[in-house]
Amino acid sequence: MSTEQAPPPSRRWRRKTALAAVVVGVLLGHALVTRGVMSQLEAMGPDAPSIKRLDAVMVADMSLSAPPVVAPPAAPPVPEPAAMAPAAVASAASEPASATEDAADQDDTEEASSIASAASEPVSPAASDPVLAEAAPTADAASTPASAASASVTVAEAPDSAASDAEPFEWPLATRVTFKAEGYIRGPIYGQAQVEWVRQGMRYQVRVDASVGPSFAPLGSQRWTSEGEITPEGLAPRRFESINKLLISSGKPRLVTFHPHEVELSDGQRVPKLPMVQDPASHYIQLAYMALLKPETLQVGGTLSMPLAWTRKQDTVTYDILAREMLDTPVGKVETFKLKPRPLPSQKEKDKARDEVLAEIWVAPSLQYLPIRMLLRQGAANYLDMKMDKMPQQATAPSPEDARPARR
Repeated sequence: MSTEQAPPPSRRWRRKTALAAVVVGVLLGHALVTRGVMSQLEAMGPDAPSIKRLDAVMVADMSLSAPPVVAPPAAPPVPEPAAMAPAAVASAASEPASATEDAADQDDTEEASSIASAASEPVSPAASDPVLAEAAPTADAASTPASAASASVTVAEAPDSAASDAEPFEWPLATRVTFKAEGYIRGPIYGQAQVEWVRQGMRYQVRVDASVGPSFAPLGSQRWTSEGEITPEGLAPRRFESINKLLISSGKPRLVTFHPHEVELSDGQRVPKLPMVQDPASHYIQLAYMALLKPETLQVGGTLSMPLAWTRKQDTVTYDILAREMLDTPVGKVETFKLKPRPLPSQKEKDKARDEVLAEIWVAPSLQYLPIRMLLRQGAANYLDMKMDKMPQQATAPSPEDARPARR
């Protein structure tokens, strides 16, 4: 009677390894296919993002450099009054109260007028967007002053002789900072994040993406998207969207709309709009812009405050400037300012929103004051630490000479 010999242990080990590799490959394939199908369904379904992504091609890595001396914004041009007929002059002189009311109406519409001049930029797509069109009414080109019609995203040099060495600030076409993330939320977690800026004419978009788990099949993710217009004072958001996704469940996108005098929160409630209010995504870029214009505001021991609209309410966020720190990065040591946000007033209430959490940030003057580290804390144990993993990438705007048509 013959007996079958068992395969040697080495062969059995190879068979198990091959079988495990096949199982893992099948699971990964299913994960990729499922993620692709779910992405297509989300793009077509009721939970699809309402803000269409603006894509950009990054052409070069940034380099460490001293922060530029940037000219402050110039005052908006004041159109010369048209010549008045003698009868009209006499009528205006006899009705001073009416002139006062007209001046008050002009003050009330100052914001809409500035946005209207920005909308005259040929590249601006605001006319095709109903929300942007509401905040930026179209002006008659024939009645627009030449100085306003030639407005651009470059901040004009200050007339003050003390700022004669200042460079005109030019908003880049696109910038991206990527991060590696690690932390602890009911156990160790790892992930990735990025902050991306894109500009088209006078329109901007800021996207903040963070995910936990492998990039091809994350266990959870959060996306903040802000879009609006560029003004001499900085960013003027028009819409902000927050999307949270988990492996087993996902929340619906929450949209905040910025009207000329009100902010419409995600639940439909309208509140009076605070001056130069930002959103959780745009405020990172606005902080960098403020620091570029006035670097003296970044002083250890000082503070930076900014109105901010969350999905459920408005708050004024205040950052304490704690220290100047040298951070070890993949591109070497980089000097930074550490900013820590104070607790928001809404976080002291019992009905506080869980998404109303701001990170401690480290901004780098040698990288245009961009954030290169962000640390989120929730409670005593949970945290997510995001550190820049490579040199930021950027696409720069063409120079005036490049933008000029060639002569024949």
